[in-house]
Amino acid sequence: MEDKAGLFDNSTLVELRVPREFSLKLGDDAEAETIRDLELWKQKTCKALSNLRKQLRCRQTIPLQAAAQVIYHTASFDGDGPWVVDRSRAIAREILSEYANPSVDVLERVLRNFVKPIFSLNPHPGLNVDTGRKLPRPAGGPSGGLDHLEGQEWKSHPELFSVLSWCLRQSNERAVEKLWHLFVPPLMTYLDDHQVPYKLQGVYLASELLRHAPPDLLRRTGVDVLLSTSLKTCLTFLHDPETPGLIRATVSAYLRLTQSTTTDGSAARFDQLCGLLGDSIIGNVWVYAYREPSVIEASVDCIPAVVTLLDIGTVRYLKALIPQLVFPLIPAPENGASIGYKMSSARALSVVVRVCAPRIHNWRGTILEGVLKCWVELADRKGDNEETSQLRDHLRHICTELLNACRASAPQVIAELQSIQRLDSLLFEPLLSNSFEPGQ
Repeated sequence: MEDKAGLFDNSTLVELRVPREFSLKLGDDAEAETIRDLELWKQKTCKALSNLRKQLRCRQTIPLQAAAQVIYHTASFDGDGPWVVDRSRAIAREILSEYANPSVDVLERVLRNFVKPIFSLNPHPGLNVDTGRKLPRPAGGPSGGLDHLEGQEWKSHPELFSVLSWCLRQSNERAVEKLWHLFVPPLMTYLDDHQVPYKLQGVYLASELLRHAPPDLLRRTGVDVLLSTSLKTCLTFLHDPETPGLIRATVSAYLRLTQSTTTDGSAARFDQLCGLLGDSIIGNVWVYAYREPSVIEASVDCIPAVVTLLDIGTVRYLKALIPQLVFPLIPAPENGASIGYKMSSARALSVVVRVCAPRIHNWRGTILEGVLKCWVELADRKGDNEETSQLRDHLRHICTELLNACRASAPQVIAELQSIQRLDSLLFEPLLSNSFEPGQ
């Protein structure tokens, strides 16, 4: 693998090839020799990267193919994989800094010569891998998806995600459009994998692609439909340690895709957001993961962004949203919600009250019950910390938003709040004092 200019020697490049063992989860029963060899390899890569840096400093310019080699082997260390140590990452990023804003030709060589051959062994059944366009029907018929999951040689190259991620971050709209057929097939392969860690990497890649992809290109190639379907499928993988992270990343990517491919106020945008909130979050996550608080909390963290974009259309889901968001605030034996989960619910509840103000009047009793009981529970706690202080602020904000939402019946609501305050002014005045002027 020595270039014609004699820039690299074989030993340098060989030492930078990430061993496939890093693609496996080595448990306690792994052979001590294997673990020792991998640790030794990680230390050797620091020396190899240092040698590569020295060689590059001796040259002002290098051929395109040599630059592609440098990028592939150093971008492999631009991440948090188990084969990366702090020093190797730092040296790799120093080398890569010389290739910021690379030409499209260099990126194309990295993807075509190093990435594409690996993924070509498992072509995605829903794509024309030569054009990056959605096929009219999946290749291989009904069993094409299963065939796609066989072999999966790409999983033996754990560095591929770091390389793809770096290339996407360095791309612009022009580069993404020209290299569409090289970016999309591996991205969709990650996204449609059956294992959550790879799906999560696929979501990250999709988010980066959407930062630069022209909306017309997404629609014209049919990749908008593929991405939408695959992202919603990600929200059905509910029983994995990485599910909370997958939910947060997926919803963020889905919202970016929706904003990119639909217009504000259109029926298409409304339908996509209703599918996300009603079908995926309420109808799937909240139904089938109710015993996993970390998963529910992750979905609740996403509610403010979804509701803000859906706007007043959210009112159709109030019967599901309000009880779900109030429940963590109410102390009960069956409710073991953490302070963090309570804060997530309180933040989401504030946004729902503000966005759905015209329909909140009839829900004020349910909302106030949750807020007051949570406030009393906090008052009964011994000591205070930053989290509980933040939760108190969120509860105050809910009361303020509630009064604003019920502006049409403000005198009645103010009277209700004042009667609550009179029950125990020492306890409730700090909660309600920001909601209305004293004596109003």
